[in-house]
Amino acid sequence: MDFNNLNSRFDSFSAEHGPSEFSSHYHSVLLDLKKMDKADLHVFLKKVLDVVANSLDIERVSIWFFDEGRTSIYCDYLYLKKYGEFANETTLSVTVYPEYFKAIETKLYIAADNAQTDPLTKELSETYLKPRGIFSMMDVPIYLNGEIIGIICHEEQDKQRNWKRVEIDFATAISTLVSTSIEIDFGKNKERDFHESQRFLSTLISNLPGYVYRVNKEGDTWSIQYISEGVYDLSGHKPEELVKNKVLYYSMMVNEDDKTTGRKIISEALASKKPYQINYRISTAEGKIKWVWEQGRGVYNENDELIATEGFVTDITEKKLFEEELINKNRELSAIYHFGRTLSRLAEPPALIEDIGNMLLKLFAGQNIYVALYNEPENKITYPFYFKDNEKLDIPGREFGSEFTEFIIRSRKGMILNENLETSLSFMGIKAKENDAKSLIASPMLAGEKVLGVITIQNYRLENAFTQSQLELLTTIGSQAAIALENSYLYSEVTKSLKEKEILLQEVHHRVKNNLQVMSSLIKLQSRYLQDEKMLEMLRETGGRIQSMAIVHTKIYNSKDYEYIQFGEYTKNLIENFQSTYGYKLRNVRFNTEIGELKLNIDTAIPCGLIINELVSNSVKYAFPDGRAGIIDISVVHVQDNKYKLTVKDNGIGTAAETDLVKSDTLGIQLVTLLTKQLNGTMEVNSAPEKGTEFIITFEEAIYKSRR
Repeated sequence: MDFNNLNSRFDSFSAEHGPSEFSSHYHSVLLDLKKMDKADLHVFLKKVLDVVANSLDIERVSIWFFDEGRTSIYCDYLYLKKYGEFANETTLSVTVYPEYFKAIETKLYIAADNAQTDPLTKELSETYLKPRGIFSMMDVPIYLNGEIIGIICHEEQDKQRNWKRVEIDFATAISTLVSTSIEIDFGKNKERDFHESQRFLSTLISNLPGYVYRVNKEGDTWSIQYISEGVYDLSGHKPEELVKNKVLYYSMMVNEDDKTTGRKIISEALASKKPYQINYRISTAEGKIKWVWEQGRGVYNENDELIATEGFVTDITEKKLFEEELINKNRELSAIYHFGRTLSRLAEPPALIEDIGNMLLKLFAGQNIYVALYNEPENKITYPFYFKDNEKLDIPGREFGSEFTEFIIRSRKGMILNENLETSLSFMGIKAKENDAKSLIASPMLAGEKVLGVITIQNYRLENAFTQSQLELLTTIGSQAAIALENSYLYSEVTKSLKEKEILLQEVHHRVKNNLQVMSSLIKLQSRYLQDEKMLEMLRETGGRIQSMAIVHTKIYNSKDYEYIQFGEYTKNLIENFQSTYGYKLRNVRFNTEIGELKLNIDTAIPCGLIINELVSNSVKYAFPDGRAGIIDISVVHVQDNKYKLTVKDNGIGTAAETDLVKSDTLGIQLVTLLTKQLNGTMEVNSAPEKGTEFIITFEEAIYKSRR
């Protein structure tokens, strides 16, 4: 339709004919508007305002809509005839103009010749009509589904207009046409929204990590009415196999051990009309076991009778495996702790191996386990502990050859074989025996560079029976067992050769050194599972104290002098241990030592080393915050007779003048004070802000009781 032609036609008609003939032309306009394309409602409404303004020869025609809460009305379209264009308009509040809005809700129309004085519209006079020069106005409601949703407003500016019946009827007809168009558009949008929601729901369901379902109850029979496509990804069964129980019942997939618990939880929830949540296992079409989580609720009719259940099921297998791994980790840590305690005691080799085997049986739930020992001088393999099918077997020893045990000894590495065992062993050049295991893990028993034997755990029923975590655990146990076994061998040898005290003393130092190293290793291993920084710091300090004592025993063991040690070398080893322990934290800290060729007896060296350990640790922790650079000076000088002076000094941040470090209640300072008294010594502390801290300890060398 050509609106320009239409408008010019009405302009010429108004000039040539009288008002009585307007109605036929209004009717023609309505017919033309009715025939218009209303696919784009926005365009259609703007055209309506243009046509109405020109048909009625009125300056302002606008469409207003109520907001969602019906607290105000806003102008969506305003056509200005004088300018031939659309403009913006304000929002009117219902509470500010109550009489006007009451009239809109109750009247078929409002036709105010003098809008500024009319009882229905005079509320608008000061704030709306006068500022815009509006004298007359006619408002006609717009409806949607029988409810007023807005108005078409006709406003005359600069002059008063007496509204004629034919004009009111025309405006009312236009309102009816607009209402009908909005209702048709609303219906289209509603249908489009419905289809979009259906599409969105279908997309959402298809993208869920699982499947949704509805199960109908018909009497005492339950059957699946709907189950989404996700069931195929999770279980390997197609939805059509399960709907109406055509091929199989869903319960046939559920693990028998989980059915009773699941039924109980669901029954109790349905009885109390509450949602239910359950975990259970299913068997997939391929025979795999998966853990799933299900949440659902009952559906009830108007008589409050249960007619169906609806819910969602998702795969939680990985979560369950993670939880099981955490439990296993805790169990492994506990096992390592008990292993450490058991292996730290001295025992003859047969008793120790028996303890190792029995602990492995408990830890690995009665698997088939054997401990093979390697006698390198005699080139033989023996089996002091061999447990298979709940029975301990007596397996004879043999010559060192090319079996699996020898492969582990030569490679010095642990191994896990979870499938195709015969092929894997053949690839390694090992011939598999009849009825061999389906899967196994093995670890060498390493003490330094020496291989004492091999621990092997086998499963004769299942492939993929072992995890990498279990291999790591077995490797740790193998190292501990090797150290303990070496100590046990040494203990056995020493107890048989008491003729030479020096040998016995050397071996004792060696065992003490190894035991301290075991303790240090356990502390380091435990610290890997801690997140709390305070606990980690406590473990580092404890490890440092143990290591300072271990270094003394290492020095004595490696020396032919069992009474005195070179204290300068000992202090250097202490510093190296600090650098290894604190690593990056000491990147900007330099150590200076002034000790020379000083020798101290063991009864003096151990407490003196512990004092240095505590004071240096104290400087590392507090003297150089935020990576500050600094120097730590350590010196020990001979004063006179058996008196010595130990000085540990840093150039760090120091402490406040009122701080008395001697009276500090920290464990480190208390330990230094105790050790100073043990050496019949005195302690002096000098510290000031930004001038560092200096500890001066004067002590006596302890009277050494000869071990000869």
